[in-house]
Amino acid sequence: MSKNQQEETPRGIAVVDVGYTNSKVILYDSALKVVSERKRVSPHHQGRHYREIDTGPIIAFAAQALRELDAILPVDRIVTSAHGACIVSLDAAGKPAVPVMDYMSEPPRDIEAAYHAQMPGFEESYSPPLPMALLHGMQLYWQQTVLPDDFARATTILPLMQYVGFALGGRAVTEVSSMSCQSHLVDMRTGGPSSLARKLGWDTRYAPLAKAWEVIGRLSSDLRGTDFRGRGEILAGVHDSNANLLRYLAGGREHFTLLSTGTWIIGFDTDADITKLNPARDIVANKNVFGKTIASCRFFGGKEFELVSEGASAAPSLDLAREMVAAGVMALPSFSDTGGPMPGTGLKGRITGPFTETPEARTTIASLYCALMVAESLDAIASAHDVIVDGPFSQNEVFLSLLAALRPGQRVLASEERDGTAAGAACLALMPDGALPHIDISMRTPRPADIPGFAAYQKRWREMS
Repeated sequence: MSKNQQEETPRGIAVVDVGYTNSKVILYDSALKVVSERKRVSPHHQGRHYREIDTGPIIAFAAQALRELDAILPVDRIVTSAHGACIVSLDAAGKPAVPVMDYMSEPPRDIEAAYHAQMPGFEESYSPPLPMALLHGMQLYWQQTVLPDDFARATTILPLMQYVGFALGGRAVTEVSSMSCQSHLVDMRTGGPSSLARKLGWDTRYAPLAKAWEVIGRLSSDLRGTDFRGRGEILAGVHDSNANLLRYLAGGREHFTLLSTGTWIIGFDTDADITKLNPARDIVANKNVFGKTIASCRFFGGKEFELVSEGASAAPSLDLAREMVAAGVMALPSFSDTGGPMPGTGLKGRITGPFTETPEARTTIASLYCALMVAESLDAIASAHDVIVDGPFSQNEVFLSLLAALRPGQRVLASEERDGTAAGAACLALMPDGALPHIDISMRTPRPADIPGFAAYQKRWREMS
């Protein structure tokens, strides 16, 4: 492939975004305007040893979507993006040697204890012990333990986002933001393989490293069909939350905290010193696509909102939030087993005070709870500059107003972009030499909620938590 061909402005950019809950293929034009999209539920099932991700239907869906979208606008660049905490081990034929693990799998106690006894320390990995299978290292160790013969056939190890690119026709590669997120596979001090990976021999099977914006191949002929019009160049791809961060860097912002929201609320702070932070408060570090180590806080926000609201679809009410604060109604952490920024609270979540059960009350208390938890997460990374909320929570005006009231020394901004992660990934298609393009970002500034006694309520909530 010639350099001129690689650097030619793409007509259409297709982002294959594999989320834990939903997978999407979104088509952008060269100005990063959404043209069309396709979407499906990301399939999972309970396997023999652990929950599994069904990668076959995801690849088939992506291929079909790419053909349909190419008929609308020729797809010249394909960028893969996916959630972290998913690692794929391929055999010599390029097929998964062991079933791909769902990070919601619960490891047996003996495997968990054995893994914790040898995992790399926080000073090396910047990833504390995490529940379920939320670490790449845990996934590989578990698979190697229960499926030793199958795992021994694995010749290539790579993250989910790069596997999707490989399955679509690219060569097998790894990428720095994908390998280092919730990992234990990378020594964050040097960027090389971790001590655990070297000890267990995984490092010899890592696919070669590529830049997120590097072209690694073309959509394969058997997937593109006979009428595909675009060049179908596949880029190495990116960790989804890091893609979101990239978009704001391309928008010219330098000092900020990004809250990338969805199933998880992941906070990236451009200035936090990871060496001074407390890993017990669900603090990790990621590397961005340029290899810079970025402090990150984590809260299972989307999942906990769902648990607290019990799936209610009613809009939350700021007036009702004021009444709850005045009456001392509180949702105390945590409703999942992660604890988030409040260590030791996993699965202790409860609602206290005179709570009246209605759908509106459920979504309101869930919004109030998430605002309080996010404020704790921001404290945990010493967030001091603008706070940008991106993703589904940017559309929850009650959550935004409450969070703004809880951060009086900072400005809270809400993104107007519906799919910030995919838009950030699409930026990579405009970076043939690694230089950031400039993109305009539309944001609004929510008004902080005026709630008498809110500071005292927050203090009491902390004490009770």
